[in-house]
Amino acid sequence: MPTCFVCKKDVTSGYVLCGDCAGELKSGRIPPVLAGFAAWLGNELAQNDTVNTCSMCKAGKCDDLSVCRKGVTAWFRERAEEFLEASNSGVLGRLTTVCPFPEVFEDFEPAGSPGEGTPRRKIGHIRADYDGHRWWNTVWTSHWDLATAEIKAEIDSTYKALTASDALCDLNTLRRFCWSHPEAQFSPEIDDDFNFYLTGETCDFWVRLITREKDYNMYLSVYAKADQGQEAQ
Repeated sequence: MPTCFVCKKDVTSGYVLCGDCAGELKSGRIPPVLAGFAAWLGNELAQNDTVNTCSMCKAGKCDDLSVCRKGVTAWFRERAEEFLEASNSGVLGRLTTVCPFPEVFEDFEPAGSPGEGTPRRKIGHIRADYDGHRWWNTVWTSHWDLATAEIKAEIDSTYKALTASDALCDLNTLRRFCWSHPEAQFSPEIDDDFNFYLTGETCDFWVRLITREKDYNMYLSVYAKADQGQEAQ
C-alpha cells in the first residue's frame, strides 16, 4: 500500500499524496517543511539582536545593496541547510510520525490487576525536562521484567542520542524539530504536543515531545517487541 511522502499515512487511493497533505501544497499554502523552517528562523531572529544585513553578508559596512542581498540569500540558504540536516540525520531522521506498532496501545492489563490500564508490553518510560542549561530525567517502570540487558542498553543509548548536541540538545532545538513536523501535532487544537515513534533493534519507542516551557518536554516510552512481550490472553 502506498504512503503519503509528506505525512507517511497510508494512501488507499494510490495517489502519492493524501488529501490533507495535497491541500497543504495548494497554491498560496506554505508547505509543512517550509512552515517549520520559517517558525525556526523567526525564533532565531527574535533571539538574536545582532542580525542585520551587514552581519548576514559578513561584508561589514558597505553601500552596495546587491552585495547585501547576496549575503542575505547565502545566509538564509546556510540556515536552511543546517535545519534540514539536523532534522533528517541521526536519530531524528529515524523518527516517524505514524506509529508502526499500534497494537501496543490496544492491549492493556485487565481491570482489577496490579497494572490495570497499562499496556502489557510497556517496559517503562523516561520523563525529562530541559531547565535552560541541561536535561534532567527520571525513570518510571511498568513491566521492567521484560527489560533484558540489551534492551536497557538500547534505552540508555536512545535517550543519549535524542538529547545529544546534534539532536534535541535544548528546548529551542526541540521546538524547531516539532514545528517542522506539523503532521505530528497531537491535534489541530493542541499545537504544543507532538508524537513521534522509533523502531529499535531490541524494543520500540514512543517519543512524546512537548514544546511548553516549565513543563516536562520529553516522554520516552519503551515497549517490548511482539515476540518478547506478554501475549494477549
